[in-house]
This record gives sequence, structure tokens and C-alpha cells, in this order.
Amino acid sequence: MTQPVLEVGAALIFKNGQFLITQRLESDSFGGYWELPGGKKEPTESLEECVLRELKEELDIVVEIRHFFRILTYHYPQRSVRLNIFFCSHKDGEPKTIECQAFAWVDPKDLPTYRFPEADQTLIQELSKRNDWDAYLDGLKYPHEYYEGLRLFNNGEYFECHEMLEDIWHPAEGQDRLHYQGLIQAAIALEHFRKGNYAGAMGLYEKACEKWAQLPPQYMGVDLKWLREKLDAFFGRVQKAGPAGMKGVELALVPKIPEPV
Repeated sequence: MTQPVLEVGAALIFKNGQFLITQRLESDSFGGYWELPGGKKEPTESLEECVLRELKEELDIVVEIRHFFRILTYHYPQRSVRLNIFFCSHKDGEPKTIECQAFAWVDPKDLPTYRFPEADQTLIQELSKRNDWDAYLDGLKYPHEYYEGLRLFNNGEYFECHEMLEDIWHPAEGQDRLHYQGLIQAAIALEHFRKGNYAGAMGLYEKACEKWAQLPPQYMGVDLKWLREKLDAFFGRVQKAGPAGMKGVELALVPKIPEPV
């Protein structure tokens, strides 16, 4: 049975070269650990509305959402938690400890000295590597959701990749729309493969190839010619193995897409 997913909105607040982090109440789960401020999304609100509301309720501050940043999914015995992180700037109000026991403005390099949950360690290490996050994210050439979709693809989170790219596919036009759809269909083809659905895997990959065939060999920073060759080799193995033998083809053979340049 599929686990229920709890959607959470979180804010990565950057000001004067520092991040704002909060410490959970001792009575909470992971009491005493540090985290990015935020909370559970209500059924009637968007994730962006969730972040704005939670920051007001938790710290009595107003933030401005600048970019989508990251999706992290945590799987626990009773449910899964999907953390949707938005890069924000501090707009108004001085933080107060209303629904947390402490807060701190921290230089990125010092984040690893704070006790975050184990599931957050990869994110914390990434954030600690640079101190120009505002300039870096403002300077990215393509939509932030595009970069995140490719990261999810490379992590083998194919369903999440498809969900992320759908957000920018729907409003896109022309060749951008074809490219996003090709990536979405390739990701879902791989998800079908993982679930043992041979027809779904081969059929969706064929549709992805139809989209990419209408694009230049290099598009939106991705070498589509190289990607097609690598994926053709993978799905060629799947086709040769057939429905009965497809489980013998390893997902490790799926290529990692280099970050767009």
C-alpha cells in the first residue's frame, strides 16, 4: 500500500550572507534539532502560501519568495514527508521564538556545526559550500525547477522528477515544452521499468524520443544526442530482455545528466 505523503513548505532565508535556522521545541519530534523554518501545508493553500503563513506564525516575520529551491522526500514507517524548499529574502519583522525554542542567523560554512536530522545532512553540506547563494541562484540561466527536475532524475526519483517538470511544462511553449515533455516521459518510462511494467516503459520512452527528435542535438544546456545514445542503450537492453527478463537490467546503467550550462 502506498504511504500517505505529508506536504511541507520550508524557507531558505538568506540575508547579509547568512541563513536563518530554527530549533525545534523539545516536546516536538526531533526535539532540540535545528531545521529550516516552515510547516505543514493546509489542503486549501499553495506551497508558497504555506511558507508565508508558517513564517508569520512561527517567527512573526514576513518573507518574499524568490525561487523554488529543492524537494526532499523522507520515508518514515507510517508516512512519507515531502519537504518543498523555497529560497526567500527577509522582508519585514524581527524573528521571535513563537513556535520554536531558538533561532540563529548562521554563515553557510558554519551550518554543519549545528545538529540537524540525519536526513538533512546532504542538504546542509551542500549549503555550506558557498556564501553567494543569492547571486548564484539569481544568475542561473534556466528555471530553477528545471535544475531540480534533472537532479531528481539523476537521483533515481523519477516520479518526483515528473511532478517537478510538469510545473514548468504546463505553461511552456514551443521547443521548451517539447523538451520538458521528453524528460517527463523518459522519467515515467524509467518508473514503469522499476515497477516491472514492460509495455509502459518501452511505450513512454518511444514517446520521449519522438519529442527529442524535433529538437536540436544540444538544447537547454543538455546534450540530447549523448542522452539519447545512453538511454537507447539502456532501453535496448530492456527490449532484448523482454518482460520476463527485464528485472535483470540494472538501473545503474541509466545515465546521469550533467548540470546544464
